[in-house]
Amino acid sequence: MTAPDGFADLLRGQLTTLRALEPADVDRLFQWENDTDLWLDGCTTKPLSHADIAAFVDHSDLDVYQTKSLRLIIEERQSGEAVGCVDMFDFDPFHQHAAVGILVRKSHCGKGLATDAMEVFVRYLFNFLGLKSLVATARADNEKSAQLFLRCGFEPCGRRPKWLRHGNDFIDELIFCRTK
Repeated sequence: MTAPDGFADLLRGQLTTLRALEPADVDRLFQWENDTDLWLDGCTTKPLSHADIAAFVDHSDLDVYQTKSLRLIIEERQSGEAVGCVDMFDFDPFHQHAAVGILVRKSHCGKGLATDAMEVFVRYLFNFLGLKSLVATARADNEKSAQLFLRCGFEPCGRRPKWLRHGNDFIDELIFCRTK
């Protein structure tokens, strides 16, 4: 996979464009982060305040090598609408690996946006930041997420039995890996 000419093209796919966080994103991130239906996927255990989200966005200009994480907004190219976000976290510059995650609003699922955005993000992480390997996880009962990672070149590389609590039950977590 080679980087396209020009930095702008590096963050642009067929269907999506990835961009930095803006102050105008605080309200939408506040909604997404506090959607309890998504907490199990992100291991969130409590609501985040508007001030927490605003501080996160305010500090999003810090260097990725300092914060060891990166969140970019996914915009649908055709409409320019913000439809989700991609995240890199647990970034280890020495070993050149990180974990990735993605959120696409339910109203925009099934349109190929998540696949397009993840492919753009992986291209950026491998070809611009120089990462050599990525890991992603999905609940074992979340077939859509598992299929997304497989479509984007990740391979199954593990399973954590009864890893995620859901009420009184526990769900296995699937691990997917991709190397450059």
